Amino acid sequence: MRLRRPALSEPAIRVVLLHGLGGGPSTWNSFAALAPPRLELWEADLPWSVGGTREWTHRPDPGRWVDDAIEGAEVVIAHSFAANLLLESLARGMKISAAVLVAPFYRASPSEFDWATIESYLAGFYTILDHGLRVTSGDRLSPDTRHDMAVKLREQLGPYSWMRFFDAYLRSPLVDTAAVTTPCLVISGHDDRAAPPRDGRALAEVLPRAHFETLAAGHLPMIEQAHVFAELVGDFVSALTLEIT
Repeated sequence: MRLRRPALSEPAIRVVLLHGLGGGPSTWNSFAALAPPRLELWEADLPWSVGGTREWTHRPDPGRWVDDAIEGAEVVIAHSFAANLLLESLARGMKISAAVLVAPFYRASPSEFDWATIESYLAGFYTILDHGLRVTSGDRLSPDTRHDMAVKLREQLGPYSWMRFFDAYLRSPLVDTAAVTTPCLVISGHDDRAAPPRDGRALAEVLPRAHFETLAAGHLPMIEQAHVFAELVGDFVSALTLEIT
């Protein structure tokens, strides 16, 4: 855990930022530059980062790293794979004041998974990584260079990483969402082909205290629509000021 930015005004609100699979703390660069001044930003460098090793994939429950990272947090903002792990943590009784779930993967029923779904996500893993590289590089990479980097990143993450991600997706219909009493803001990208907005909307509908928003973005709305994302988070936190303070 690292302090990314101290609060610029009082009273401070401790916020923990959790990146997704193959990401890293830099995922939050744009948000950190625009975040409301009351937010004290802490970033977690999780073992599934772009620079991580594969040892974490050999453990059946990666959620323990999320539990450790969010201890003492008031607000947690989690992206993609980490959003699913955070959801499970909240369902197990982890207490925080508010959560922002960005591009979560969710299906309401196990019957919504079939072999075609598995095949599409296995084949599409490269596409997710390629999209992330395109967004984070600001289109500075040529398509050929980006292709080579996405293939290398896929190889670096390895099959076990994909299995841990998809296992969390498969578990999503089994999460006791009724037990999640934490106020949640669910944000999806309108053009997200990995975690489509229907997933975020379906999740928000089964959470007791959730609000759903879509942004004109793909899988990284905190980068692709940084200003709007920061405003949404700021409004969400401001509405909960009395509960948090």
